[in-house]
Amino acid sequence: MENEAKKRDFYDFCAIIERLRAPDGCPWDREQTHASLKKHMIEEAYEAAEALESGDGAKMADELGDVLLQVVLNAQIGKENGEFTIDDVTEAVCEKMVVRHPHIFGDVKADTSAEVLDNWEEIKRRERGGKSVGGTMDDVSLALPALTRAEKIYKKAIKAGVDTPFDDGSNGIGLFRETARLVALGLDPEEELRKTLLNFINFFKKFEENT
Repeated sequence: MENEAKKRDFYDFCAIIERLRAPDGCPWDREQTHASLKKHMIEEAYEAAEALESGDGAKMADELGDVLLQVVLNAQIGKENGEFTIDDVTEAVCEKMVVRHPHIFGDVKADTSAEVLDNWEEIKRRERGGKSVGGTMDDVSLALPALTRAEKIYKKAIKAGVDTPFDDGSNGIGLFRETARLVALGLDPEEELRKTLLNFINFFKKFEENT
């Protein structure tokens, strides 16, 4: 066991990325910017989400590593640009976790996950300057898939006690209403559509085999 090679850790990985970005490093890595990496971050996050459903530990570790690559590569670019470093990233998320878990690191009481989420939303609201619910809806990322964004926005409306019919005459209103219906049933619209698409693909394959 004494001769077993030491596994590389997080800071070994950071050093590897720094080497790839060096003047004599990898041409592809050196060309990347925050903007060019945005699509890769999104793609890797989706692939990691798929891996988490597989039950395959090695696959999960591999895909989560690809997400970590995007984080560290962006942090290295940030360091080179004088914007931020990987230590700023870890400090920011540590601070966020402590501040948003006052039931663990403070004296706030929260015995259920629902109470934790209520506290979380209230803390975020204060962090954003006490914005109205409508104002916090603006903060739901435009980069999210439309169904996921609709779910988050509708849940904010429900928390504010607003659940009224809405019709702006657009073609998407039926889809928004169906999203609201699924949310009311405690379902994830994005996940439900994903499962339906998988079922459709399987149906279509069988249809082709029989024609």
